[in-house]
Amino acid sequence: MSTERIRFPGIAPEAFQHPLDRVATENLKRVKGFDWLCRKFVEYGIERIEYVQNIGGSIRVGPRQMPLIYEMLRECCDILDVEEPELYVSNGPVNAFTSGHDHPFIVVQSGLIDLMTDIEVMGVIAHELGHIKCGHVLYKTMARGIKPFFEMLGNATLGAGKLVGAGIEVALGSWDQRSELSSDRAALLVLQEAAPCVSMLMKLAGGSRRMPEQLNPEQFLNQARAYREGMDDKMLDRFYRFVGSMGITHPFPVERARALDEWVGSDEYTAILAGNYARNKPLLLTAKTCPTCKQATVPDAKFCDNCGTPVKPH
Repeated sequence: MSTERIRFPGIAPEAFQHPLDRVATENLKRVKGFDWLCRKFVEYGIERIEYVQNIGGSIRVGPRQMPLIYEMLRECCDILDVEEPELYVSNGPVNAFTSGHDHPFIVVQSGLIDLMTDIEVMGVIAHELGHIKCGHVLYKTMARGIKPFFEMLGNATLGAGKLVGAGIEVALGSWDQRSELSSDRAALLVLQEAAPCVSMLMKLAGGSRRMPEQLNPEQFLNQARAYREGMDDKMLDRFYRFVGSMGITHPFPVERARALDEWVGSDEYTAILAGNYARNKPLLLTAKTCPTCKQATVPDAKFCDNCGTPVKPH
């Protein structure tokens, strides 16, 4: 992939986190019983179950397995200053997701790879890395599994779990929507051009493998700009609460394109590209040793540079 893109060493998630995501996260943490639910979710090992299901039925991407997609991952991590997660490709529709709070992994499904261009696939990977960077992973995993989890928990607690979950489910759904806006910004920071981000969202809205040349990203962006007319911030807030209560996991692609269109012309985005952004404190990492060839590798590596063996995280 390109080596000319700007890198953002030490960038903090606060530098690009969408205000609606920030407010929704704070509101979610204040919901009665939410801390208890987080503890139970970890205790029941739902994330571990997802990991086992995934590693058994998907292809792990690496330097010797789908190397083009692995190269995309490496560049995205370098730009956003994120430790490299595991990346898998699985058979499925046009979709991608991230799981694993302690040791995150990304899954990109084959339908998405077939529909998207290379740069659009890279945008999807960058979007998923944005969830990792912003600390969304546990909550996103909970949002995907909350309905069956509450059913299981309700049976184990004589119905008490379902009572606690009534308000949490709506609040989590509303947060889930808004978190996507921050990750869309992460994709824009990686690609550093709006066009492939918009075309990626357009294909999620109604992409066609049969007529890709008939899709017009500029017309989709015009549609997104028109969508915003007449919608004030209070109406937008009501919109997110409404779609969150419906169980829809993402904002409408047109709404996401509109939000990106506004941010790409903002002083905040321009300042980040110029190197003026909030930074994290650096972490001191030690080198790892390959279990196969016993050679030392760089601290944040997921694979041995010498033999390609996966290297366990610290």
